[in-house]
Amino acid sequence: MGGANVEEADITDDVPSGARRLNVWLRRTRQNKVRKVVREVYLRDDIVPEIFEGADQIVVLDTNIALHQIDFIAEDTCVNHVIVPYTVLQEVRHRHMGTYARLRALCRVDVHADAGDDERAAAELEGESMPIVRGRGTALDTGSARNARRFAVFPNEFFRETFVERRPDESVNDRNDRAIRRVAHWYRRHVVGPEVILLTDDRACKAKAIADGLVAFTAREFAERMRPQFPDCGERLAFREDDFEETAGGSAGSTPAATPRGEKRKGQSQDMERGSDGAVYPPHLKASEVERGLKEKRFFQGTLRMHMNTCLYASVAHGAEEVEIQGRLLLNRAVDGDTVVVEKLDGASAQAHAQRGDKRLRREVADSEFGAGEGDASKAPSGTQALMESALELAKSFSDPEARPKGRVVGILRRNWREYCGSLKPLHDDRKENVTAFDKADRMFIPTDSRLPNIMIQTRHSGNLENKRIVVVLDGWDRFGHYPRGHWTQVLGEVGDRATESAVILHEHGVITREFGDAILRCLPPADWQPGPEDLAGREDFRNLCLCSVDPPGCKDIDDAVSCERLPNGNFRVGVHIADVTHFVHPDTAIDREAAERCTTVYLVERRTDMLPGLLTTDICSLRGGVDRLTFSVMWEIKPDAEIVDTKFCKAIIRSQAALSYAEAQAKIDDHSDRSKLTVGLRNLNKLAKLIRAARMRAGALELASQEVKFELDSETQDPTDVAEYTLRETNKMIEEFMLLANQAVATKILATFPMFGVLRRHPPPKDEALKTMGKLLAKHGISDFKYGSNKELGASLGRAVKPDDPYFNQLVRMMATRCMNQAVYFCTGEVQPELYFHFGLAMERYTHFTSPIRRYADVLVHRLLAASLGISPLPQQLQSKPVIAEQCEKINVKHRMAQWAGRASADLHTFMYFKNKGKQSAEAVVTRVRRSGMQVVVQRYGIDGVVPMPEEEWDIDEDQQTVTSKKDKKVKIEIFRRVIVNIEADATDFRNRTRLTFERCLGEQERLEAFEAMEEKRKQVVKEMFPDRLIPEAN
Repeated sequence: MGGANVEEADITDDVPSGARRLNVWLRRTRQNKVRKVVREVYLRDDIVPEIFEGADQIVVLDTNIALHQIDFIAEDTCVNHVIVPYTVLQEVRHRHMGTYARLRALCRVDVHADAGDDERAAAELEGESMPIVRGRGTALDTGSARNARRFAVFPNEFFRETFVERRPDESVNDRNDRAIRRVAHWYRRHVVGPEVILLTDDRACKAKAIADGLVAFTAREFAERMRPQFPDCGERLAFREDDFEETAGGSAGSTPAATPRGEKRKGQSQDMERGSDGAVYPPHLKASEVERGLKEKRFFQGTLRMHMNTCLYASVAHGAEEVEIQGRLLLNRAVDGDTVVVEKLDGASAQAHAQRGDKRLRREVADSEFGAGEGDASKAPSGTQALMESALELAKSFSDPEARPKGRVVGILRRNWREYCGSLKPLHDDRKENVTAFDKADRMFIPTDSRLPNIMIQTRHSGNLENKRIVVVLDGWDRFGHYPRGHWTQVLGEVGDRATESAVILHEHGVITREFGDAILRCLPPADWQPGPEDLAGREDFRNLCLCSVDPPGCKDIDDAVSCERLPNGNFRVGVHIADVTHFVHPDTAIDREAAERCTTVYLVERRTDMLPGLLTTDICSLRGGVDRLTFSVMWEIKPDAEIVDTKFCKAIIRSQAALSYAEAQAKIDDHSDRSKLTVGLRNLNKLAKLIRAARMRAGALELASQEVKFELDSETQDPTDVAEYTLRETNKMIEEFMLLANQAVATKILATFPMFGVLRRHPPPKDEALKTMGKLLAKHGISDFKYGSNKELGASLGRAVKPDDPYFNQLVRMMATRCMNQAVYFCTGEVQPELYFHFGLAMERYTHFTSPIRRYADVLVHRLLAASLGISPLPQQLQSKPVIAEQCEKINVKHRMAQWAGRASADLHTFMYFKNKGKQSAEAVVTRVRRSGMQVVVQRYGIDGVVPMPEEEWDIDEDQQTVTSKKDKKVKIEIFRRVIVNIEADATDFRNRTRLTFERCLGEQERLEAFEAMEEKRKQVVKEMFPDRLIPEAN
C-alpha cells in the first residue's frame, strides 16, 4: 500500500484519563417531543483483543461497508476473521434494522449456557445494552460455533484506550470514523502476526487511514486482493462506484445551482435533453431546493405507485387527486414504492418533449424493447395484479385520463428498494460464443415484477445463472446509466420448476420462509406434552361436552371446535372453543417475536408457510379428535329463536369427539336416521346459525362473490380461489356464523375493559365514486334502482340485480361490487375515533379476530387482551402502549395483504402451468370492466379473471363510457356484460409466467355456447385438474 512508509499515528494522544463519561444526546419520541437523554458510561482497562488463531489477517469493518456491502461480508467466503467495532454496530442499528439484524446474527451468541445467558443475548440484540464481556475482560466471541469465518464485536465505546471524545466542530460521522480507525490502530499494536486491514468504501476515511499508517482497502479492492485464494469472491459486491459523490438530494457533481427564491425554474423541457456531461437523466435537485419548493408549494411529496404491469406509468397521490408520471425521463430513476418529490408539468409540451427524450434513450441503447418492453402497458396484467387494485384506483380508472394532472420526479427522499426475484435475459448468439472469455460479464436481469425496470449486474458465473431464478439487490442508479445497477445474492432454482416458482412468489411477497431457530424451538413444550395439574388450574372441564371440529378437508391446524346442548329450560348452551395458543406462546419470548414478525400463515396452492412451529400448529394446539386440548372458550345461552340470553368467557380443557370435514358434517345433518348426540347438536347449531344469519342480513350484512364462489366479506383472510374446488354447504355457513358471533362478543368485551388498547377490525364504507360508476353501468342494462347509501341499501340493490334469463348475471354484479370495497384493517382503538370502528360488510358495530390464533397474530393479541380483561393474566407490556399496538397492527395489515396476493399469485402460477400443458384453448368470457389496457373479463369455465388487451390501432377504448369500439366496423361495440370468445394460452415472455387472453370474436345477444350448469360442471373438473393438491385454508 501507498501508506506502508508512513509513520503510524500515535493513538495515545487523546486517551481519556478518567474512567467515567457522560453521553448526552437529544431524541424525538413517538409523540413528536424532544427528550434529552444522558447516559453514564464507565470505561474499562481490562479488555484484551480477540485472538483469531491461525488467521493471517484481521479485517476491521467500517460502517459504510456494513450498510452497503452486507451481502458481500455475510456470504462471501473471502471475508473472515472480522472485527465489528461497537460504533459500527450501533450506527447500523440506528440506520437500518434489517441490516443490523443480519450483522448481529453473524456475531450472535450461540451458547447453551443457562436461561440468563439466553435472555441477556436476546436483550443485547433487541435493546441498547452494552456488549457482553466474559472472564478477565476478554471481549466475548459472539461468532456462532457453526460460523468458522469468525465475526466478533469489539466494545470500543467502553474501553478507555479506544474511546474517542468528539472534538469541537467535529461531526458525529467524522468522530465515528475516527473511532473505527482507532480500533484498527489498537489491533495493529496489540495483535502480533495477522495483518490488520481496515475495510472502508469512504474515500476520505481511507485516505486518512493510509496517512496514519494503516492498511486500508475498499470492498472491491479487497475482493481483487483475495481473488488468488478465492477465485469466486466478489460476486455479491454491491455496485458502489458513485457513492462518494452522492448527497441527500442527488449527485453533488451533477446537481444544478438552486433557483433563486421566488423565481420560477426555467425550461422544464430543457431538463429532458441529454446533459453536456454525458448524463442520461436530469439531476435530482439539492436537498435545500427540495425543501424550499415543498415549503412554497411548488413541489409536493408522496409515494410513487406504478400502474399494473408497467414500470413506465406511475401516479403519486396529491390530496384528492392523482398526478400521473409517464416515461423514463419524467420518472427520473424512481421505482415503485419510492418516496418522491414531484413537480407538476405546465402543459402538453413538456410531456411531448419527455416522450421524445424516451425515444432517444431507446435509440441510444440500440434496444427497441428499452422502456416499451419493460412492463409494456399494452400487455394485460395478471389476475393477481388486477385484483390488487383498490376501490380508489378502480374509481380513478373510470375518469378521463386526459384530464388527470401530469408531473415529473425532481427528487427522491427515500428509496424503497428490496430484494427482487427474476432471471437473466438470454444472451444473443454472438455473445454466447464468447461468454466464457469474459472475466466479468455484464448481464441484464429481468425482474418477475413487471413494475420494476431491468437491472444490470456483473457476474463471473454468467453461464451457471442461465435459465435460473435468482435474487438481486439494487445498489444504485446514477444519472449516467440507462439501467440501475445491482448484484445477485442467491439462486432459487430452475425456471419453470413448481417449487422454484413458488419460492419466487414467497420471496416477492416478503413471506418469511426461514426455519425456526433454536431459541424459538427451546420455547416449545416437549413433543409428548400432556396437560398436567398446573395446566388445568383455573380451567373449566368440558371434556364431557359433546363437541367436534368442522373444517376444510385435510385440515391439520384445527383451531376451533363447537358444541351445542339443550338446557332444562329449553334454551341451548352453545360453545365456540378456540385453541389456547397463548398458553404456550408467552409475551416477548423468542417464539412470540417470531410470530409478531410473520403475522400470519401463508397458503399457496400446494404448500403453506406457518406462523408458528409445526409442533404447536398441527399437534399440541390442534383440536384433534379424541385428545385433551386447552382452549379459550366462548359460551352462550341462546333461546330457540336465536336470542342470546347470556355470554360467558373462560379457559377450558376439551376432548373433541370428532374432527369432521364440511362434507362429513353435512352428511350427518342430512342423514335423518342418524340420531346420535353429536349429530343432534350439529342440527341444532345449523338451525340457530340460519336464524342468526338472517338477522345479520336484515341488519345490512353484505353477501358478495368471487368468480368461483360466494363468500361473506369477513372472509378476507382467505384467498377466494382457495375454496373453488369444493361447494359451499350449509355447514360452511354454520361454522362461519358462530365464528362471527364469537369474534363480535370478544370485541365487545375487550373494548369495554381496554377502550384505549383494544385490537379490533374495521371495514370502511366503499368509495362512492366506484359505486356511482357501477350504478351507471347497471342502468344501461335495465337495473335502474341501484342504491348504496348504506350497507343495507347496497345489499338490497345487489339482491335486485338479476336477469331471469342469465343465472350468472347476479354473480357478476356481486363480483363488481367486491371490487368497489375497501379492505378491512386491524387497528388500535386508542388511535381511531369510535365512529370509525364500524364493520361495513358485516353490519357490526364492533368486530375483531379471535378464532384463529394458530395462523393469525392478531388473534394472539386479542387472546391476551381477553385474558387480561377477565383477570386471568396481566396485560402484557406490548399491549399497554398505543403507538406500539398501532405499529404492530399496521405490520399485520401489510403481511395479511401480502399473504392474500401470494395465494392469488400461486393460483395464477398453476393456471399458467395448466395451459402450458394443455396448449391454446378457446372459451366464452364476460366483460366486467374496460381498462386503458383492454377489457377485463371473467372466463367462467376456467375460473379466470383477467384482461384481454385491445390494440389501440384497431379499437377505440372509452374508459369513461366503459365501451370498446372497432375502428374498422363502428357497429362492433363491446360494453360491460357483453359475452365474447377469448383464446387462452400460457405466455412465458421475459420469464414472467402469465396466462394470456386474446380477443377472438363477439357472441350474439342470444348466442350461448354452453348452458350455465354445464359450464359450472366443466369448471369444477378443470379446477381439480389445475390444483390436484391444493391446500384449503379455513375461512374464519
